[in-house]
Amino acid sequence: MTETKSLIWDETFPSLLLKGEGCATFLHGQTTADIYTQKQLESIFLSCCLSTKGSLKALLEIRISNDMAEIVIIAGEINSIINGFESVIFPADKVNLEVLDPIRRIQKINNYQSWKKSTPLWISNNDLIENEIYDYTRATKEELEIWKIRQGIPGLDKEINGETNPYELGLGDIINLDKGCYLGQEAIARFFRSKSLKHQLRYWEAYGDADDFDIGKKILKTNHKNELNQKVGFITSSIKTNDNFLCGLALIKNNFINKDIYFSEKEESMTIKKPISFTQPF
Repeated sequence: MTETKSLIWDETFPSLLLKGEGCATFLHGQTTADIYTQKQLESIFLSCCLSTKGSLKALLEIRISNDMAEIVIIAGEINSIINGFESVIFPADKVNLEVLDPIRRIQKINNYQSWKKSTPLWISNNDLIENEIYDYTRATKEELEIWKIRQGIPGLDKEINGETNPYELGLGDIINLDKGCYLGQEAIARFFRSKSLKHQLRYWEAYGDADDFDIGKKILKTNHKNELNQKVGFITSSIKTNDNFLCGLALIKNNFINKDIYFSEKEESMTIKKPISFTQPF
């Protein structure tokens, strides 16, 4: 994807609807956003859904009004969210959960600004708002995949693996530390107090064979065979963009994130840098 192209991210996502006067209170206790403040703004906002141990289950966009909350699952598994919500909804919560048809979502994108800073549009009737996007071109599947990787948008069963937390994935900016109790808050508070993480998400580029950069492959500290070749991370996403150029995402051990060059298991050099949207933890 070139810097000069004006592109839009046009994709459909699974969506849910919460209805009832208890929507705000329920979501406030289940996600990382300050729902009460966001409700007053009446706009689409990002939030995380966590496990009890603070690992990321899903990345959500939410729009909330008086008695209704629309939820779009940007990354994550919808049935996991449904089961998690339904297991803690009680009559006293005064909410009902519905599964909606997938919603079409569009957003202007580029390679120099975090995707979190651009406001998306949700299109329920499948009609594009032409005056909003007339000078933009829909990104191809490959362009979109490369853009998401460069941004550092986590993928299910890749970066979202049941172990990674929002700070490791560069999502600390969508955690509200001043709100009341919510699912995963105790773990998040421990991460914040200790300032200790196992890994941080990084973008990588390399030249070589695609098989050498498969998901799960190790990233090594050095290519010197006579040195202890320490594992510093592993590949979580990978795409081949031409004959021998590849890029992707990786989880790098926190002690090694300040170095720019590492190596594959086959000793090819890998350039490592922060993804565009990555927010420095703490």
